[in-house]
Amino acid sequence: MNKNKRTLIWIMILGLILASCSTLSPAGTDELENTKWNLVFIRKSVPIADRTITIEFEDGKVHGSSGCNTYFGEYTIDGNNISCGQLAATAMACLDPEGIMEQEQEYLTFLSEVDTYSIEGEQLILKEAHQDQLTFQKASTE
Repeated sequence: MNKNKRTLIWIMILGLILASCSTLSPAGTDELENTKWNLVFIRKSVPIADRTITIEFEDGKVHGSSGCNTYFGEYTIDGNNISCGQLAATAMACLDPEGIMEQEQEYLTFLSEVDTYSIEGEQLILKEAHQDQLTFQKASTE
């Protein structure tokens, strides 16, 4: 076997090894998988008291409480990009406290528009193109 063929074979082997290592890398794992978070800020406002808004990530699915109703759908992650896709929700009407339905609609709309995420300590930050954000605090596992 000539030197050029051996070099080519080694380059191909090295390429395969590197490609297989990158798929096993912890950087490629979904750090949101099996986590639960409580909303603490929607844009720069505090959510209405006594109605916890949550988000959970499990098996490629996202679900939680939007203050009145529950919602669910799928999510995908690519690096720090996130997409929640089409979300569905139950259809209860909540009249108390005032403004809860408007806040819920704002939250669900915002959630369907997020495109990046970051985890900073115990906080999850979801941002959309205009850099508005949803800020969540990690929920206790109790």
